[in-house]
Amino acid sequence: MTAIPVRARPGAFSVDLALATVALKRRLAYRLNWIFSVVLGGGELLVSLTLWGTILAEQGSVAGYDWDAMRTYYVIGFVTGTFVFSGSDTAQRILDGSVAIDLLKPVDFQRARAAEFYGGLAGSLPTMAVGLTIALIFFTPLPPASVAAGLLTLVSIALIAPIAFSVVYLSTMLCFWTRSYHGIMWARQTVVAFFSGAMVPLAIMPGPLQVLAWCLPFVHFTTTPSQIYLGRVDTLGALGLIAAQLAWAVALWFLGRWLWSRAVRAVTIHGG
Repeated sequence: MTAIPVRARPGAFSVDLALATVALKRRLAYRLNWIFSVVLGGGELLVSLTLWGTILAEQGSVAGYDWDAMRTYYVIGFVTGTFVFSGSDTAQRILDGSVAIDLLKPVDFQRARAAEFYGGLAGSLPTMAVGLTIALIFFTPLPPASVAAGLLTLVSIALIAPIAFSVVYLSTMLCFWTRSYHGIMWARQTVVAFFSGAMVPLAIMPGPLQVLAWCLPFVHFTTTPSQIYLGRVDTLGALGLIAAQLAWAVALWFLGRWLWSRAVRAVTIHGG
């Protein structure tokens, strides 16, 4: 039987909003997790800045980054990391067989999961706000290179969410074949953190790794917004990077639809 795609109806956006709201409430209900995410996220930022502060105090600059640029880079990375690592995923629905019920609902599965992802992401924004406030007080990052750079950085950051959703969605689709998720999740987070530049700026990496990173969508999670913010590309270059982000967002969305059409053929419930 061929699945018939569900078209958006007048009430589709209200369904999206309802799903996002449920995901948001679910995220906010676990206050202890919220506190831990604030502490761990802020601690990771503090460790990175302490390490680079020590290195740059001796060397002055590394790969064109002085202390001012480096601390600004990591503060931006902290903000963008909220969009990359904080959304909800669909792995458990696949592993426990709930996805079979979703097939019977008159709701587009991918779009519904996107709404839940954005709802979970919204629940993490307070964490980001607290961490950013602390960073602004204690580390005083540089202002954007220009007004245009600041505005284009906001556009770039806004485009991170749809790319991040698709990356998570595509990785969870693999659960249809692997029946496991922890390994996939850890591999995804490691690859994303490395090739996005969240661990270290790409400029520090060997040339071949830099080329590979720019061929992947992950580079737009940290490197692209920081390059724009710090003025390392001009306005035309910034628009080119944003266009690349938009292209990745569209391409990954349709790749997700294609993979879903293949994945539903592998649905099993309790081994049946």
